[in-house]
Amino acid sequence: MRCDGVRPVCGPCTRARRPDDCQYTDNQGRSRMEILEENISRVQARIQELEHPTSSEASITLHSPYTQAAMNTTGPSRVSTPSPFGPRGPQPNAPRQNWWMLPEPPSELKVTLVDKFLFFASEFGFFLHPARFRASALLSSPIGHRSRPLPALLTTVYLWGTKLSGSSTSTEIERTLLARALSQVSGSLAGNHPHKIIHTIQTEYLLAYYFFSSGRFLEGKYHVTTSVSLAVSSKIDKIRSDQIDPRENLVLPAAQDPIEEGERVDACWSMIILDKCWAVALASPTNNICPSDDPKMQVDTPWPLEIEDYENGGYPAGMRGRRTLDNYLRGALSSRGNEMSMKSLYVKASLLWERSNDLVGTWKSHMSSQESAAFYGTFNTLDTLLESLRVKLPPPNQMANRTPPKMRTLFIIHSLTYAAIIQLHAVFAQNMAESKTKVLLSAQAIFRMVNAIRLGNATQTINPIMGTVWVSAGQVILEELAALKAYRLSRSENAPPTEEETGILSVFENGLRDMMPLGRSCCLLRYQLSQIQQAYAAL
Repeated sequence: MRCDGVRPVCGPCTRARRPDDCQYTDNQGRSRMEILEENISRVQARIQELEHPTSSEASITLHSPYTQAAMNTTGPSRVSTPSPFGPRGPQPNAPRQNWWMLPEPPSELKVTLVDKFLFFASEFGFFLHPARFRASALLSSPIGHRSRPLPALLTTVYLWGTKLSGSSTSTEIERTLLARALSQVSGSLAGNHPHKIIHTIQTEYLLAYYFFSSGRFLEGKYHVTTSVSLAVSSKIDKIRSDQIDPRENLVLPAAQDPIEEGERVDACWSMIILDKCWAVALASPTNNICPSDDPKMQVDTPWPLEIEDYENGGYPAGMRGRRTLDNYLRGALSSRGNEMSMKSLYVKASLLWERSNDLVGTWKSHMSSQESAAFYGTFNTLDTLLESLRVKLPPPNQMANRTPPKMRTLFIIHSLTYAAIIQLHAVFAQNMAESKTKVLLSAQAIFRMVNAIRLGNATQTINPIMGTVWVSAGQVILEELAALKAYRLSRSENAPPTEEETGILSVFENGLRDMMPLGRSCCLLRYQLSQIQQAYAAL
């Protein structure tokens, strides 16, 4: 039947009384039925795993009917391009045709994909030691061998490496690798891999970021929830806790050395960053409640160290921690861990952004005296913490031991801190001059920061959470420009722009220009930047 495109059910299907057969695809080229089939397959695999915990292959036998063909390592492919990274056809020394149908890429392509991913891995919640991971990933042992990373993790890394290649021919390859990664991760805990828990948590983080960057929010939220549940159940939020006996933590075997312990500590804090940031971006509740009176919900793990600190011995042997985040929100100082490490600053900025967003959601124009006292008490605490964090952040061009990952992380920390200030003060900006000034200066700082952090090709890919930050800052600036323009024209229709208006417009235009290259590798960022452009065009 010829489709007339009418939604939600087209005319021919309506006349034939077959509305259930009418399926439109979403922006990723998949219909609602395909998404449901995939989710059902994943749930069935999990049920099978729970019912047969001793079977390592229980969840591997279940496949989505839309991805089963893609999992066939010998069947034909609809894509015949010899190289996934050659937009103009075969390249010199091109890898084997249809390599994505094999369990793993050829060795030379494997190196390319792993290195491409690791260069930007810090943007997507990667917490494993990069050098150790690379060494084990590139071993010649077959996939699934105990000395190599978990198969689900390796496949997800190949998926990200393909995505980051920016090739126009990678879409079908990504679909195949994504289907394989989802199938593998659904049964990864049933196997006997020595690092199956930590590697499964890492895989879930990477899949969540992949779905978010692709604009597939529901699936991204699913993997956030899954990863947080697994992380909490494995007690990585209780590392070195003084509230539990270390001998009671039997979920994970004892860490073999300070580097392995550091991976687990970083896994905990990567969970907090992922959970808090995307709760704000998606206007949804967090999975990890903080602050909390429930000891089971409190994070006792010490603040994370830098990688080189783990390499040089890690934490003191007898160091213990308790209520790390709760103490920070109360303004209590702590000597446990490194509160000024790059990841510690990242955690604080993420937490304060989420806490500010949560607080202003409770504001009402008419509050009881008790509600008002509680609100403004928390408001002042967050305002003080944000100002303290802001002044402690080193400028990007004055950072010691600069590397591209550290520079990109510092860029995000600055941006999240300013976004939190905007979030906290925006509700009062119309009536309070101090709040208005803070909001406007923070928005301009976010736009200026894009130019200050540029490192050529090193910043062509950025954490997709930045789109939410940019939209928030862009809205503030455009509203101010609209107000200045309206005031100017009300006094004289021919009045030229004021110096203030020209200065703010210059900051906006330069920042937007610098943002555009960062959005090319991520459809979510492209969409959000297009929204800023449309709002600017309507000014």
